[in-house]
Amino acid sequence: MKVFNILSLVTSVVLTVKASAADECFSTKLNYPCCKETKEVVYVDKDGEWGVENNNWCGMTQTNENATIIIPENILEQQPQNNTTVDTTAADTTTNTTTNTTTNTTVITTAPTITSDYMSKLKVVNTCPPEAIAKQSGVEYPTPKKVYYPSKTTNSDRPLNIILPTNYDESKKYPVLYLLHGIMGNEDSMLDATMGSITIPTNLANEGKAKEMIIVLPNEYAPEGGKEVTPAFNQEFFDGYDNFINDLVGSIMPYMEANYSILTGRENTAICGFSMGGRNSLYIGYKRPDLFGYVGAFSPAPGVTPGTDFSGYHKGLFTEDSFRAEIPPFVTLVSCGTHDSVVGQFPKSYHEILSRNNQEHIWFEIPGADHDGVAVSAGYYNFISAVFGALN
Repeated sequence: MKVFNILSLVTSVVLTVKASAADECFSTKLNYPCCKETKEVVYVDKDGEWGVENNNWCGMTQTNENATIIIPENILEQQPQNNTTVDTTAADTTTNTTTNTTTNTTVITTAPTITSDYMSKLKVVNTCPPEAIAKQSGVEYPTPKKVYYPSKTTNSDRPLNIILPTNYDESKKYPVLYLLHGIMGNEDSMLDATMGSITIPTNLANEGKAKEMIIVLPNEYAPEGGKEVTPAFNQEFFDGYDNFINDLVGSIMPYMEANYSILTGRENTAICGFSMGGRNSLYIGYKRPDLFGYVGAFSPAPGVTPGTDFSGYHKGLFTEDSFRAEIPPFVTLVSCGTHDSVVGQFPKSYHEILSRNNQEHIWFEIPGADHDGVAVSAGYYNFISAVFGALN
């Protein structure tokens, strides 16, 4: 077992901190809770001493006088169980904080595959290549499997479509992508062949241009207590989509971890979607950046921030100023067709808001595409090409 100097921040750290106490910890001013149980310091910055509880940052009210963070010699061969980055700008170095539950050690390391210039490595293709979305001779494609999971949100068993790599092996672990459908869709909607949900990742992985992954397609309409309302373009119906974040984090992700051989941590977890699914991907990804390291929004619908469209006023899941993450995603991609007749300029407005908020992201438009599979497949192709360190 080795202990390294914190100044390197490369492989491991010995961290000594001073004890402090306060009735209200500093992190509440930054919209993070105070630590209630943990006494383990996993990161220190100019604001104070940070711990992790329930997969989220928390601020220390007091810490041990000599908190030591140690890495075993073989730590790089082990899968991190908790991971998040320090607040960065485009010019900063991305740093990961990892808690390894197997060895009961906490590690601060620079990410070996996700660097500060990572997003800039993507060479955007503004239309999905035909050969990427078509089935190729000699390539085996997976078949979606429909399963049911117990939802604490709706108090019912709910369906999921799960796409496993064709050579899925339980002795290996795989990153996970959550793929979200549009409004009034369901867990089957994104399986339409024009979306490329199966063919694009399979073809790219077969060419060595993407990582093997597990893809999860949920039903995104998850009203609290299962109290469904008549589908309509109004806030009462939208509430069931806004509530999906609770079903995903509280029920679907624990189900996946318990039943499939998955890699955990934000560096191994992605979320993306079309229309309402793109809207919710931006919301969930920026609400819980501690859980999701990659966020894709293809023709995202109104409602991420306040605005008005044909259906009326959208209150916004964020204010424009709060549409940002102190722990930014490794990759954020927003795209839309130039002839979108449904969401109009909302995707571009999200790009502009993120730019004003100094949030690094990728934005591009698909020439001639409407609110359709052409637009989705282009965004999806680029996103799959960029997630889970595939650009390295």
